[in-house]
Amino acid sequence: MQNKGEHFIPIGRDKLLECLPEFDKCSKPDRKQLIQLFDLLSSTLHAQYHSEQIRIQRLYQPLDPDSVLIFKEDANKDSSEVFRQVKEILRNANYRKLPAEELETAVENATALGLRMKVNFSLFEELHVYGRGDETETWTKKSWWKLFKEEKFDVKVFQRLIIAFRLKEHEDLPKGQSSSFVYLKSFKGIPHSDLHTLLPGTQVKMSLFDRGKIIIPALSGLVMSVVKIVRLVVAVTIFATLAQFIKYWVIPAAIIYYIIKGFLSYKKTKDKYQLNLTKHLYFQNLDNNSGVLLRILNEAELQDYREMVIAYYVLWRFGNTGMRSEKIDEIAENQLLETINQKIDFEVDDALEKLESIKLIYKEEDLWFPLTVNDSMNELNKGLSK
Repeated sequence: MQNKGEHFIPIGRDKLLECLPEFDKCSKPDRKQLIQLFDLLSSTLHAQYHSEQIRIQRLYQPLDPDSVLIFKEDANKDSSEVFRQVKEILRNANYRKLPAEELETAVENATALGLRMKVNFSLFEELHVYGRGDETETWTKKSWWKLFKEEKFDVKVFQRLIIAFRLKEHEDLPKGQSSSFVYLKSFKGIPHSDLHTLLPGTQVKMSLFDRGKIIIPALSGLVMSVVKIVRLVVAVTIFATLAQFIKYWVIPAAIIYYIIKGFLSYKKTKDKYQLNLTKHLYFQNLDNNSGVLLRILNEAELQDYREMVIAYYVLWRFGNTGMRSEKIDEIAENQLLETINQKIDFEVDDALEKLESIKLIYKEEDLWFPLTVNDSMNELNKGLSK
């Protein structure tokens, strides 16, 4: 279940009308007019975000690692504006930027899969991680010390996670990746403890138990082999040439054999962990690079629409004589809690500011007032006709 205090409103357009208090008590003409107004508002926001999409894609294209377009040699490779725009879009889509401490904490602890990873943060010129939708999921695991009996445990996850980064010129730069690009990654259902597993250059760190599983059998096998060889040397001392050969070549060969065997066992165990991690994350990846931009622009547009519809309706329904923002916020949050059974931290100030910018509401002192539905539609139509 989603934790308290989320800004994100997880409802579709068809459910939105149910989140409007007393909407069913409005007259049929009022409901019809309101729906027409909301359609116009949707068209207005879509036009604004389409312009934003064109602008940010033009900025991002020279920095997109998947782009097949040809650019001038002096094409702008400065990534600061792209990162700034991504941050703004994600703010509108109700993501929060995760502080560096959360990444560092994740690195220090084992992942939800029981893996320990090491991350080379010196690879990054810039690294930004954004999360949304804290949830607690129930997972299952089997442990050898509990005779492989299945047990349940709780895992804190992000419903959505966005990673934006640019790499440095570095001797450990992962193969196939370049410092010339800005990489964008989108994931779903990522445990808090697994944030660092999504970064390039991350490597599995073997536990002492796993190292012991490799080293102890290798050493014991080496000792047993040396004992057998010594016995063989004693048994065949009558054959001097054979004994000399065994003495000087077989023992070194056995040592080399067990070193190689131990190394291959280490690689196999490490590859097994990496495969488990890859399999786990395979279905968690939602999009990459320019696809992430399109996804988050769409999410931001829908969030703006939901917040603005709710804020305008509450003000229209209950605020003909003016209403403070705190009261609008209270009514909106109570109705959302009643309708979807989730505590939402409604971003009333953001919604009112955006409604004011398109002239659907206005403020006198500390009170907000709505335009009539007809006047609001006229304002939106004027904006769309420009």
